[in-house]
Formats: sequence, structure tokens, C-alpha cells
Amino acid sequence: MRIGICGAGVGGLSTAVGLLSLGHEVVVFERAPDIRTTGAGFNLWPNAGRAIHGLGLRKQYEDISVNLDRYIELDTEGVELFSTDTSGWPETYGAPAVGLFRPELARMLGDAVGLDNIRFDHELTSVENKGESAVCSFTNGESFEGDVIIGADGINSNVRELLIGGVTFRPSELYAYRFRSVIDLSDVDIDPAAQTGFYARDGWLSFIPIGKGKAYWFGSVSGANTFEDFIDFFRSWTKTPIPKTLTNTPPELLVQSPLQDVDGVPYKWTHGRIVLIGDAAHPMMPDMAQGASQTFVDAFAIREAFAKADDVDQALMDFETNRRDVANAVVKISQKGLFLGPNDVDPLAIRYQNEIEPLTE
Repeated sequence: MRIGICGAGVGGLSTAVGLLSLGHEVVVFERAPDIRTTGAGFNLWPNAGRAIHGLGLRKQYEDISVNLDRYIELDTEGVELFSTDTSGWPETYGAPAVGLFRPELARMLGDAVGLDNIRFDHELTSVENKGESAVCSFTNGESFEGDVIIGADGINSNVRELLIGGVTFRPSELYAYRFRSVIDLSDVDIDPAAQTGFYARDGWLSFIPIGKGKAYWFGSVSGANTFEDFIDFFRSWTKTPIPKTLTNTPPELLVQSPLQDVDGVPYKWTHGRIVLIGDAAHPMMPDMAQGASQTFVDAFAIREAFAKADDVDQALMDFETNRRDVANAVVKISQKGLFLGPNDVDPLAIRYQNEIEPLTE
């Protein structure tokens, strides 16, 4: 089978790994000139780990990730509010929760796919069905016809826009932006095998070790529209490592991303021989850190659907049937915010155990 994938991010590359392992001809199209190797960190959960293992990347994944054995929540004075022991999760759930450096993950996936299977500088202009095939065209004048076209081009998916129009985004009711960066682990006094978060009702910041002596910090503050606003909110938290961390964060390494909630996700992911996966199919708030994890689950699920089904259309239908309700449930779970926030939800690891894992049963 001949398959085109639009987008060389986490979703596109991991899907390519799975479909290549079945012997299909797979070409990944990316509008950028190369694989993105900049960025900060990831917290990936056991559901992502199980999918990555299923894609045949267990050793590579273990080599670049740091197991998170604890999730610790503290207050503005650095006093522990709650902690969850997650060291037994590999046995309980089949994989650990981990922290890892985003560029390392991109390199891992790119190496597994192979550069020969990726076409850079291909910006999509159109995608359409042609009976038992589909065609995508690009601004450079090239086009590709395959048995299936997969839209894996992220939260602002061009494939989705061309297929069904845009979904409706609105600013988050809780926080306008998320700020994040990478620092040296030796510069911050945190547990090197834990996610450590500091929380108040109007703002929070967490640290995750991501390997190679680095840590990833990320956080949001209600009403903070600039990094200066963000720093000001934490200035009095002097019994935590946050003020020093923010002062020492190089401006060129800071990432500021708008937080946009979605009022409706696509009712259908599959349109003829064109299918959406990952954030293109189910864009979600990052508060449960499930965006990338759900994307890896999609990648493994579509591989399994193609491995088991008798024909292309059955495989696409099985993939969507198996994944859509679960992914859409995670979208809603991710809209509730975080610990000590306005919605008074449980700590993150507890919510993963109680709200996310049961969806896989």
C-alpha cells in the first residue's frame, strides 16, 4: 500500500514507523526544511510508553527518557501538599511515566523513519479523494497520490481545514499562556526522579528531569500575558527554586505558547481515503499532558488497524471507531485545569490513574 503522511511531528513520524514496519510504502511530507530539533521537554505517560513499545522503539525510548518515580505537589512556601509514588507504574501499567528532551524524541523518531522517507519543504495546498485513492498537492508544484493520506499536521491542521473547515478555538478561561524552558538540572534543587510542582490558585510551575543533566520547567499564571508578568507573580515565592530559575532562564530559550481551548472536535476523522490523527483530530489543552501521549496511542492504533483489517476502508473505520470516543473523552478531561486551580481537581498522577487509565480497559 502507498501512504502519504502530512506532518513530520510526533504524530506523523510515529505513524510512519508503525506503517513502515508492516511493509507499506510511506512518504512523510513536512513544510519545514528539516525535522524540528529545538524545543523544551515532554512528560509522557504509560499509555504513550505502551504505544511506543508496540511500535518497536522500546530500547530507543528507554535510552532517552527519565523515569518519573514520584509526582510531588508543594505550596508557595515549598511545603509538601501531596505526593504520589509512581515507581510501580511499569509493572502496573506496562510502562513508566517519563520526562524527556523534545529534540531527542524528534531524533529518535526521525532515525526510525529514515530521511529517505521524508520530504521537506512541502507545504500543503490541497488534499482530495479520488475514489480508492487520495491526492495531496504542495506549493512547490509537486503532488502525491496514494491509497491513504494521513493528516498529522498538528493543532492548526491544514489537512483538517481543507477537509472540513476549522474547529472553533477560544482562549482558555484559566490561563492565557504557558511558559516553558530547559535549564541545567544542577541549577535547581529538585528530586531528579520526580515531577515537582509548586501550586497556588492563580498560578503554578513544575519541573521535570529530562536527561543529559537537563530539567524542563513549565507553568501558567492567570492574567500573565508577558514573561515579565509571569516572573512578577512568582517573585515572592522565595522558599521555592522558582525565582532563581526564572532569573537564570536565557530569553532565547524561553517558549511562550497561547493556550486555546476547543469548543468542538471533528465529529469524523475519516473522509474517504483521508484520515486525521493526533492534534489534527483531537486538539486538547495541555493540562493533563496527554496531547503527545494520545498521539502515540493513535499511531499504534492505526498500525494495528492496518495489520488486522482485510482492506483499507475497514482499517480506517476500525481505527476511528476504536479511538475517537476515548480521545474525545481525554479532550474533556484536559479542560478541567490543574491541582489547586478553580475547578479543584486532584493532583495530576492521581487523575491519570483514575481518569485516563480506565479509558483503556
